[in-house]
Amino acid sequence: MKTTKKNAHSEKPTDQSKVSTRERIFDTAIDLFSRKGFDGVSVREIARNVGIKESSLYNHFPSKDAILAEILDYYQTEMERISPSEKYLMEKISAMPAHEFWEKGLANFQKATQNPVMQKISKIVVLEMFRDKIARDIALNELFTRQQELSVTIFSLMQKKGLIKKSLNPELLAMEYTYGMLAMQFEYNILDNWNLDTAKVREKMLHHIKFISEYAKSVKGGEDQ
Repeated sequence: MKTTKKNAHSEKPTDQSKVSTRERIFDTAIDLFSRKGFDGVSVREIARNVGIKESSLYNHFPSKDAILAEILDYYQTEMERISPSEKYLMEKISAMPAHEFWEKGLANFQKATQNPVMQKISKIVVLEMFRDKIARDIALNELFTRQQELSVTIFSLMQKKGLIKKSLNPELLAMEYTYGMLAMQFEYNILDNWNLDTAKVREKMLHHIKFISEYAKSVKGGEDQ
């Protein structure tokens, strides 16, 4: 997805007169797909909500599938953009205790993924991952593989800094941390979607962070406990 597309989908109110028809189709499709599912929305309905003729929509997208593909591409690009670099991770790991690092990481991730556009596309991914191969791959790669690999990198860097036990396997530790957090994040998203209280699940996430951090923590000087 091009940079101009990203700018068009910020959280700030947009002057519709300055938004291209293609972008309006894109935004409208996101809203409709997230509420009704891909199969529950027709090209005619998208066009009607945009305020154009159905035939005019095809001047911008060859098919409904092409609209979905562009939406999923945008989501994948945004997920890649918010993924921190190893240099950034090393700086942050060196600046604070492990549990505080993970807590800030959780807060940053939720902030980045909870804007209205990303929330809606996340719903689309979940709705379509059993039907659409691109959505399936995004769910597997972005929600599982990327998060697992990121956690492995972080725990490995923490070992190099002497912050966690050298005897621990970073991949196994990352799996224990990541899959627990993903389950709770999924619960959080369901509650948030229905405007229900998320305080308890967030508390569970913080307890999980503290437990893993305490379990992995090395004694002073970097030696295993």
